[in-house]
Amino acid sequence: MFTGTSAKKEERKKLPVWYRALSAVLTALAVIAVCFCVVLAFISSSGEKGGGLLGNIVLKVTSASMEPTFSPGDVLLYSAYDGEELAVGDIVVFRAPSGVYEGSLVTHRISSVSEEDGEAVYRTKGDAAPSEDAWVLRAEDIVGVYSRELPLVADVSRHMQSAGGRMLVIGLPVLLLAAVLIADAVLSRKLAKQKSAPSDKEPNFD
Repeated sequence: MFTGTSAKKEERKKLPVWYRALSAVLTALAVIAVCFCVVLAFISSSGEKGGGLLGNIVLKVTSASMEPTFSPGDVLLYSAYDGEELAVGDIVVFRAPSGVYEGSLVTHRISSVSEEDGEAVYRTKGDAAPSEDAWVLRAEDIVGVYSRELPLVADVSRHMQSAGGRMLVIGLPVLLLAAVLIADAVLSRKLAKQKSAPSDKEPNFD
C-alpha cells in the first residue's frame, strides 16, 4: 500500500475506485482478525491466572467439582463482587478461607445463606460434590459472581497450550495481514504503471 509521502498518496488516488475500495476492505478485515485474535489470546491468558477484564474477572475451570454445569477447560466470566446480597443457587468464585485449598480461587454454588453477628454468611457446594464445603464464607472471601461462559475463549485457550496452536491463533492472522499488505503494494504499483504508460495507438493527424 502506498504510504508515507503525499506523492504516494496522490498516486494512490489515481487508482481505480473499485480497487481502492477492495483494498481498504481486505486490509480492514485482516487488521480486525489480528486484533480479535490478540484480544482472545489476552483473555485466555488472563483466565489462566484469574485476571481482571474491564471490571470483570475471567477464570478457567481446572477441576470437575462443578460438573455437569462446568467442565475442566471451560472459561467463565464473573462480575466483580461488590457486597450485594447473594441467594441460594448463585454461582460465585471465592478464595477458600481454610483447608487444603486455603487461598485458592474456587467456583462453587451457594447452598445456604444464614446470619452470624448481623452479617450474612454462606455455605457452598460443588454441583458434583455429595455434600457442602467445610468452610463458611463471608463477604470478604467472595471475589466474583458468575455471569456467563466464554466458549470461544475456551477454544482459544486449548489451542494456546501448544506451540502449533499459538502459531495458529496469533501467527496465521499476522501472516494474512502481511500477505494482504504485500499483495496490495505489488498490485498498486502495477496498476499505477499501467495507468501512466503511454498508449500504443498514436493519433493520426493526416
